[in-house]
Amino acid sequence: MEITSREEGNRTVVVLEGRLDTNTSPQLEEFAGKLFENGKNEILVDMSKCDFVSSAGLRVIVAMQKRVMTGGSLAFSGVHPEVMDVFEMTGFAKLLTFE
Repeated sequence: MEITSREEGNRTVVVLEGRLDTNTSPQLEEFAGKLFENGKNEILVDMSKCDFVSSAGLRVIVAMQKRVMTGGSLAFSGVHPEVMDVFEMTGFAKLLTFE
């Protein structure tokens, strides 16, 4: 998985490219942790190049969501239909914000 980011106004856009699974979810966890440590808590995750999310990836997403609940926001854009199916089946679609 390749993870990049850019600033857009007061928000950090995180772009995920590849699969978010057991092997790659630690990368996102570490990346997000550094964002939070640097005071970045307004995050948009661009998933237009991410076509698979496993339960390990979902765990990282939940951790990110919990982290911004104390002050900040987390939203997702460009979610592939297959990934949205996973979000819907697991109930995440009701908990997350999509743009």
